Amino acid sequence: MKSKRARRIGCLVASLMVLGLVVTACTPDAAQLIISPQLGSQLTALESGNEIVAAAAVEAPKLSELAPEQIVAGLPDDVAAALDAADPANGEQISLARGCIGCHALDPNVTMTGPTWYHVGDTAVSRVPGESPALYLYHSIVNPGSFVAPNYPNNIMPANYGEQLSVQELADLIDYLLQQNAANAS
Repeated sequence: MKSKRARRIGCLVASLMVLGLVVTACTPDAAQLIISPQLGSQLTALESGNEIVAAAAVEAPKLSELAPEQIVAGLPDDVAAALDAADPANGEQISLARGCIGCHALDPNVTMTGPTWYHVGDTAVSRVPGESPALYLYHSIVNPGSFVAPNYPNNIMPANYGEQLSVQELADLIDYLLQQNAANAS
């Protein structure tokens, strides 16, 4: 009885040791290059004796760092004019009345069907290259399939808010969303 148990324990210990060796042998070397879009240029640099230096991460600009004309660039003229007189409190009421909060959360720790609105004003600055934050939000409301945030499904958000909301309501909602940024955080 004891020999069977000792044999089982011995097999278990030997198996764990083999598993440990396999895992250790398969651990990647952090100093080695990995397959990436830059691998070709990295290998060329190494062959020619040049050192490879990783680019420093660039932090995206914040909404508060932009000039007013940069925030609204590209918006249709009527929406840009309405944004000058926009009421973010009304935009918040529109988001409640239209059920936006059923899919978008202001709490960064809550994951919902749609992307978070936590600091969405700052996120909008760099979400779509070449689009101003207000234009990105405008497109997200009136044509939500034009850009789908990573890791979120397409064709979930109604695509008819451009017809359902007046120009002023769109501007109020955009202004409300632009207010959701780090500079306005409480």
